[in-house]
Amino acid sequence: MPYATISDMMLKFGATEMRQLSVADGDVPDQVQAPRIEDALSAATVLIDSYLRKRYPLPLPEPPSELNRAACTLARYDLATGGDRAPSEEMRLARKEVIAWLEGIAAGRVELAGTAPIGAGADSGARVSDRIPAFFTRPDGGL
Repeated sequence: MPYATISDMMLKFGATEMRQLSVADGDVPDQVQAPRIEDALSAATVLIDSYLRKRYPLPLPEPPSELNRAACTLARYDLATGGDRAPSEEMRLARKEVIAWLEGIAAGRVELAGTAPIGAGADSGARVSDRIPAFFTRPDGGL
């Protein structure tokens, strides 16, 4: 399930921009053309998951709002790439910021709020014990 919807995109970037970006080339339609935006949101979700899967169990039960913002930013950049247009400097920098944030998550420098990483709370390290084992082999070969 995508981390953002067309409604989220329209709230963040405006209906006019979404109408413009919903077609690859040509005239601006009267209504948003959903398939192109949905494809960009799905691609953004796949990209985000590629960074998250190293540290978090997917799918996330309750995705934090930061992922919504990241998905919208990545999808907007993709929609503005190709055809007769190119992404603005603002879009390029916003995408770069999101990718750096995702790299921080993958490296463990950034945590997702309200989401437990894989292995959190579990004893995942090596164990050492100074207790004498219940059964051990004596030097003469017996128990």
